[in-house]
Amino acid sequence: MLTITTRTGDYYGDGSNNHVWETCDSDDTVIAELYVSTDRHEIMNIWVHEDHRGEGHARRLYEAAAAQMDIFHAPEGHRTEEGNAFAEAVGGETVALYPCDCYACDSLED
Repeated sequence: MLTITTRTGDYYGDGSNNHVWETCDSDDTVIAELYVSTDRHEIMNIWVHEDHRGEGHARRLYEAAAAQMDIFHAPEGHRTEEGNAFAEAVGGETVALYPCDCYACDSLED
């Protein structure tokens, strides 16, 4: 049985603040995770274990997060190929581009 849990935390020790949704299997092993910034609600990362890709876990995490708050994709020029394919597949809003209000550009200004 799979469960989706939520928590807040940083991204693997980087000190950032994120909402985190995780899909765990029956052994409580994380098989998929979605990180969304707490300040802008921008998707920071989504990951699915290679043994479970193509099973809809990323979409279910996105839908679970979007049911709880507005979440936004990074601007297209800031996405990986995989991130762009994901954004196109699930749809949804993108962080405002002009002026760019995404996490990556804001970090560069600091």
